[in-house]
Amino acid sequence: MSMLLRNLLLLAVESGAAFLLRGPDPAPWIPVLLAVFVVGSGVLHGTEAEFVPRFLIAFAAVGVAWLGGTAWEAPASLPGVGAGALLAVQTVTLVRFSRRGA
Repeated sequence: MSMLLRNLLLLAVESGAAFLLRGPDPAPWIPVLLAVFVVGSGVLHGTEAEFVPRFLIAFAAVGVAWLGGTAWEAPASLPGVGAGALLAVQTVTLVRFSRRGA
């Protein structure tokens, strides 16, 4: 799976989770964030990435989803900046380990 496809898959899952976590009647946060964690940890499947990079991406994905749900109404807020920073960490990690090859 290419690096761009990996990142787009994770961004789609994070966006869906942020959508589910926002609003006056949000979805239960534990199963939503657990699903994001599982997808985030599996996105580097087929590469040489080990335990730590997989968990870094998974934790960053959970943070993006959680902060994205918080910042949906006010993107210029501190949660919006935090979500952007976590997206940058996630993208850099994905690029680094996706370019290593299988």
